Amino acid sequence: MNYWIFTTTEQKSNGQVFRAREIYEQRMRDKFWGLGEKTANRRALREGDQVVFYVGIPQKIFAGTATLASKSFEPSADERDKLSHGKELYRVPYGVWLREIQTWDEPRKVEDIVPNLSFVENKSSWGVYLQGGARQISNQDFRAIVDAQPLGLLEKLRSATDVESETEFALESHLEDFLDQNWDSIDFGSRLVRYRSDEQSGRQFPAGTWSIDFLCTDQSTHEFVVIELKKGKSSDSTVGQLARYMSWVQENLAKPNQKVRGLIIAKDVDEALSYAIKSVPNVSVLTYRIDFKLTTPEKMRSPHLSRT
Repeated sequence: MNYWIFTTTEQKSNGQVFRAREIYEQRMRDKFWGLGEKTANRRALREGDQVVFYVGIPQKIFAGTATLASKSFEPSADERDKLSHGKELYRVPYGVWLREIQTWDEPRKVEDIVPNLSFVENKSSWGVYLQGGARQISNQDFRAIVDAQPLGLLEKLRSATDVESETEFALESHLEDFLDQNWDSIDFGSRLVRYRSDEQSGRQFPAGTWSIDFLCTDQSTHEFVVIELKKGKSSDSTVGQLARYMSWVQENLAKPNQKVRGLIIAKDVDEALSYAIKSVPNVSVLTYRIDFKLTTPEKMRSPHLSRT
């Protein structure tokens, strides 16, 4: 059994605005959840899996749970007509049937639960982890949401061998925000376009129970490019994660003969990282530099004194 978060956000269709809660409630009445062709993890959904529903802005809540009554399938023409309710927004190419639906009288506020969710690495930017249609989570995270109880200490601690520097991790969390906000002006060595699907921006792209920092395509070669920020992790851990993500993209997203390459962005290249990437083909490294200077605020500068 796998565990999932299904996300709904406010959407516009044919000039009409559909609120996130409205979409959620309609899908619960239909006992059906619509999926797009590019919905991450769509092919991995199985009957019997458990799902929790996230309703986005302005509510930002986990609203309830359900059990999948089918794997992902293509609705027939008659099913599409019936489930669309005469609105194009609800007409989707894929979907899953739902059973054992529970909508909570007291929804769980996301901000209250985020500190206990292991898949949300950067707590200050938790919203990017809830983009897209279907994100796989662990049983522990599912329990943390449903029971609204914190994880145990051992479940929340990262492995001491996996994290080299908490200071570096915090710094590179800001680097992720910087890349996100300045994407088009950054020189990656080639023109990289973020891979977007189902309101997913390509940042913290769901890949099984993991999250790819940035998933892109090369505009010239049409290759998939998986970007991993070192984020204070050891070199071995960073390269291992990147190799895993590349394999997942190759198996789940890439078309036949479409290549996947990896890009690590790090503060510097130490000996461990240099050796680690030699055994992984199609992986390169870019380093970054942070420039800053200290200045005295205008109001605190010493005034010019004159003698009288």
